[in-house]
Amino acid sequence: MSEDNRCLKGDVRKACLAQRTVLGKQERESRSWIIQQKLQDLPEFQQAQTVMLFLNFRDEVDTTALAEAVIAAKKRLILPRCAPQGILLPIEVRDLTKDLEVGAWEIREPKLTNEEVKPSEIDVIIVPGAGFDLHGNRLGYGGGYYDRFFMRLNPLTPRVALSFECQVIEQVPVDRHDIKMTMLITENKVYRF
Repeated sequence: MSEDNRCLKGDVRKACLAQRTVLGKQERESRSWIIQQKLQDLPEFQQAQTVMLFLNFRDEVDTTALAEAVIAAKKRLILPRCAPQGILLPIEVRDLTKDLEVGAWEIREPKLTNEEVKPSEIDVIIVPGAGFDLHGNRLGYGGGYYDRFFMRLNPLTPRVALSFECQVIEQVPVDRHDIKMTMLITENKVYRF
């Protein structure tokens, strides 16, 4: 990645995150509930038996109730754990109280004592991000964890991003290693790419 593109991504990331923060806690909670409902109505989600999800951090779309719904529906809930060298470990979680701990960057992560699953077993993956565009491009947080992990999935596995509409911009700066989303869900719409 060129230094110019790295700087551009950093500037765009800051702008998108600032927009998200401006919403305020109550507005984020209200919009999160709408986004969760849209996701749960998707055939891809309803048919999935193994769902990889993120647990929200800071001002992200809230996903805790969604994780509870996955468990209640008797689906397998897979959560990511950050490992050295920018690797995401897909780990099954059966209980949000017993199976989690605070990990890197204060993010709730599954304990290493839980079972790691093969990426090929994941039916749908739901991911966060800083910014998105309507071409399916995702601007992450700069670590490349998800882009590396996407390469380990079945290419037909839906990659679904959750975002507030204020994080959708005209054009996300991309590099050749960035992998597009197949869907983006905001409080306003389900975008398919």
